Amino acid sequence: MVFLGIVLMAVAVWQLLPSPKKDGGVVPSFSDGADGDKKKSSKKKKKSSAKSSSKNASSKKSSKKKSSSKKGSSSKLKTAELGRPLKVAIVTWGGYAGGLYANKGLEPDKDSIFWEDYDLAVEFRVIDDYPASRAAFKLGGDKGGVDIMWATVDSYALEYPSLKDQNPRAFMQYDWSRGGDAIAVTKNIRTVADLKGKRVAVAEGTPSHYFALYLLSQADMRTGDVRWVFTDSAVEAAQLFRQKRVDAAVSWSPDVYLAAEDRKGGHILASTRDASSLIADVFVARGDFAKKHPEVLARFMMGWFEGVEKVNAKPSRAYKYLQDSFEGVDRDTAKAMLKDVKLPSYAENLDFFEISGEQLRGYDDIFDEATGLWRSLGKISGRARASKSRSTRYLKAIRKEAEKRFGRVETKAPTREFNFDFSGSDKGADKDPILTKRISIFFPSGKSTLDDNQKFILDGAARLAQTFGAARMRVSGNTDDVGSRKNNVRLSRARAQAVVDYMVRAHNFPPDKFIVVGNGPDNPIADNDTDEGRKKNRRTDFEIVGR
Repeated sequence: MVFLGIVLMAVAVWQLLPSPKKDGGVVPSFSDGADGDKKKSSKKKKKSSAKSSSKNASSKKSSKKKSSSKKGSSSKLKTAELGRPLKVAIVTWGGYAGGLYANKGLEPDKDSIFWEDYDLAVEFRVIDDYPASRAAFKLGGDKGGVDIMWATVDSYALEYPSLKDQNPRAFMQYDWSRGGDAIAVTKNIRTVADLKGKRVAVAEGTPSHYFALYLLSQADMRTGDVRWVFTDSAVEAAQLFRQKRVDAAVSWSPDVYLAAEDRKGGHILASTRDASSLIADVFVARGDFAKKHPEVLARFMMGWFEGVEKVNAKPSRAYKYLQDSFEGVDRDTAKAMLKDVKLPSYAENLDFFEISGEQLRGYDDIFDEATGLWRSLGKISGRARASKSRSTRYLKAIRKEAEKRFGRVETKAPTREFNFDFSGSDKGADKDPILTKRISIFFPSGKSTLDDNQKFILDGAARLAQTFGAARMRVSGNTDDVGSRKNNVRLSRARAQAVVDYMVRAHNFPPDKFIVVGNGPDNPIADNDTDEGRKKNRRTDFEIVGR
């Protein structure tokens, strides 16, 4: 009887899995235990690249959705397990290029990768109105809503408590913002510190708001150090800057760049082109849907990643589908939209969700960091665990098939993604930084050797360096005025070099990312006449220097 019971149970589990296709398609397996939710040992937006559309985490009118021309009976295609298409909410944004290519547009298509290779009918719904997209997610695909919604990890941390009834799970990353978010400032604002006391326009609770909060926190500033001007949309924030009603505006492409160009002396202080590992977009599934249809999510991911492989190999393949899917987008705009994002592969998703090992800027890091920032503003109470908000079981389940189709998982270390076209540690020593983070690092008197406690402190600086992955970091050693200036300059440079050597060795950064400077006693921030002042002056400054 026991043997018979085991057999019957095995048959029941087998029936939940999709049948292999003729070409050896996906046959994922799912465990019933925890889905890899581990604890670490230490540890535009959808910004409209189209001029007339923008995702807005406040209120905004939905843009019209285009219907791609379909052949034959494509419009009647249904995913077998659902009796309807899989429904996915997106916004006007270049990060969906891989999926739109795999689907041949917004509507199910019988000639698409999703259908031909994975028996999946997919319907993408463009819902630029933020509240409307969340209402559709709460409604669910069976009731006229959607099964999957987009989110940025930072804004997802803010809204997660309000979605508890849907038991949402982030399950894949579809892009990094690489220029889509930026802060426009007046000519007299050269660094983040210069924002103190200035009027800063931003749509509250959006990725733009998070971007601004992150910059302030890393520059050791408080949220009260600036005069916030909250707007209903990112577009409005850019307009206020253009009208000279504020000193700075955090907004999305293309509006923020146009606003900076239109105002005399206006310029971009920082963008996600430099802060390349700050704003990550993910797909989030309803918990009930994910539990009932894990194989559908698995096939969706496989089709999506196949589309990403194709688009990354030849970006022009996606231009037509971006044009056809979004209002106000021509070929040039589509091309620009795609340049504002990075489309992560399957292997890079394993890195982001830390399945392949701990990362300096993984999903959990960003979610927890954003949660802390939102809590500090009183936007949320309590502290949600990042591991409860996502699931890695689907990425794990498709690994064998993904490696079969896309090759073995071998990725370049995230810290090595960017090359730096300069040599010599002194180049860029005098350039204004975007921001400066000051850290007190203890060295024995007259020595430049780091102990284990100081190395732990430096891991925080390493996370900043990875967040600004495309920017350089200037590491400046500083001393008090005790002793000869010549010896202090030499010692401060040796200590700065020791810091850089550790970050290169421990975190695999390219050496040319760093600029090493020894200031000695020449750059004090306090009076050297007191013990407390001398202590403050014995510090290491980490400065982000844009390209």
